[in-house]
Amino acid sequence: MAIGRLALAALVSFAAAGAGAQGRSFSAEGSDTIMGLGARHIAMGGTGTATANDPHAVFYNPARLAGVDEVIVTGTRQLDATLRPYSFIGATLPVSMFSDAGLDLTFGVARYNRVHARSSGAFGADEFESIFLRLLLPGISGTFDGDIDSKTLVNRFAVGLRHESVPGLSIGANIDWIDCKTETCGVHGTSNGYESRSVHATALSFGLSASYAVSDRLTIAASMTDINTTLDVTTIVTDAAGTRPGGFRAKLPRKLNVEAAYAMSDRLLFAAGYQKFWGSYGDYALNFETAHAGVEWARSEAQTWRAGFWAPLELSATNGLNVTPPFPVAPTLGMGWRWGNLTADAALYAHPIMTMHRDAPAVSADLTLSYRF
Repeated sequence: MAIGRLALAALVSFAAAGAGAQGRSFSAEGSDTIMGLGARHIAMGGTGTATANDPHAVFYNPARLAGVDEVIVTGTRQLDATLRPYSFIGATLPVSMFSDAGLDLTFGVARYNRVHARSSGAFGADEFESIFLRLLLPGISGTFDGDIDSKTLVNRFAVGLRHESVPGLSIGANIDWIDCKTETCGVHGTSNGYESRSVHATALSFGLSASYAVSDRLTIAASMTDINTTLDVTTIVTDAAGTRPGGFRAKLPRKLNVEAAYAMSDRLLFAAGYQKFWGSYGDYALNFETAHAGVEWARSEAQTWRAGFWAPLELSATNGLNVTPPFPVAPTLGMGWRWGNLTADAALYAHPIMTMHRDAPAVSADLTLSYRF
């Protein structure tokens, strides 16, 4: 078995060496690489914690599910994606059996791509690609030269509820099954020849959220996810010394979203918020803080226009990594259309991670299709 794995490692290493000889490549997709999920919400700068009213509430704020009284199925794709066939698939299921008691209850389920990154070749320790990969994969060396393929998928189950005795208040909760898989093959400063490494990490994560309608026009909301979450990690390393299994546990950083939405009229909606992603990850701590804002104008019953921005406030880690985006603000644009029970939304935006990779605006587009039963 060890000989077979060494042979496989040698074959993959040869392929990696060939790819490196041809040049370097890097690509990243997923909710953690941009400002959120869903074309409507991305077009509004990544807002959604106080505005989501479809299955994307499962991602942004499960408390918002309490206001969804229809079965809705939604799918979103990043149109220029090359790694994943979809960004988000979700559905809502309202439960009416408690309505006589004054309780609105809606369940939601979703599967989405948190991050999928792939790279080939060597990037210097001070280059953005190496910085991003070391943030994503604690333990990866800044001298790594080879192939990396890392993907993290989330299966989320959520519920939102509200009771008529507390007008305007909705609360929500979610349970996530997080599944991370990483394959690397290459060399680094302390490797024993070419090294093939397979890493599988899983975690059960929890989140809480709330939404409060201060008035008919003003809503404030907040959500926190990955509360006290620990990843269970298993590894298999194959190099010139043989094959070695291993494992460890690692904390996952928490994520907090706070947002307000104000309806100037029945057709004009403003939203703005703040996101903080912080905590221990591997052997270091990180702190990411961003601001976002957007506007939505319903031109007619069938057409809606949107615009917004996403702004990084701080992107840092205690291991000395500090990411400085080449832009102070990333603009977003989009439109929405509705034909009966079918809704289509499109968003156009500068992809933050790929923009920093290219050191020039990297324009991406998302498309969301929803059907209401």
